[in-house]
Amino acid sequence: MMSKPTNCKAQIEISFKPANLSEPGLLAKSIFAAIAPDTKMQCSASACETIVTITNDYDSLSLELESSEIAALRAAINSYLRLIYASLKICQLKSTVNDDM
Repeated sequence: MMSKPTNCKAQIEISFKPANLSEPGLLAKSIFAAIAPDTKMQCSASACETIVTITNDYDSLSLELESSEIAALRAAINSYLRLIYASLKICQLKSTVNDDM
């Protein structure tokens, strides 16, 4: 019989200081605003009962994820990191376009 973890947790801290942007605090706020609505949605299936809380510091984001299953936790981590990465790339692109004008 394989034992199954009953409570899986992850904490992720992302700093935007080395992002080479002039305002890392504004970047953190923008990304926080972009992904915050997704943290309020919940699935009814037991596999995706993932609780996510995000705190927005001056120039960083902290994610705390908790799930009853390791696979659901891993999927949630991947999803949020992809959302954050896409938001970062969009902000960097916008910054580059604005610098060219």
